[in-house]
Amino acid sequence: MPLSTLLKFYRYAFAWENYLLLARASHAAWLVRRHLRGHDLTPRLEAALPALTALYLPPQPHWRISDAEKIARFASFLVQFPQTWGRCLQRSLILYRLLNGYGLPARLYLGLSQIRPETDGHAWVTRLGEGGKAFAETPDPRERFIPIYVSPLPPE
Repeated sequence: MPLSTLLKFYRYAFAWENYLLLARASHAAWLVRRHLRGHDLTPRLEAALPALTALYLPPQPHWRISDAEKIARFASFLVQFPQTWGRCLQRSLILYRLLNGYGLPARLYLGLSQIRPETDGHAWVTRLGEGGKAFAETPDPRERFIPIYVSPLPPE
């Protein structure tokens, strides 16, 4: 293993902010599951909208993060446990909560497939000031999904 990889791992494994992020992301995942309650493969839109209001977290004065992409990595990891149900919605709600909590204003989008709107949907998050580009997702969901709901702008 190259020395640069070991140094990168060392800096990542022993960074205090990562432990705080893990605790905050775990708490957000717990809240998301509590608000969505059902265990359908894809949670319904009716469950997501009330959860969105309850999960908004205003900027926390002492929260700091060196790289917002870490939030996406932790959220993606956590939605795999204990089972993988409704991952895009869970991940997006966790991201929405934490990005806003870290003072990085974000909006949640819910969309329907352009090809099969009756069966396919997707949830994603955008950060304000990035031109509506989906945060930490490739390919861009706007290519396949039509937004049917966009969360309100976070309060200033």
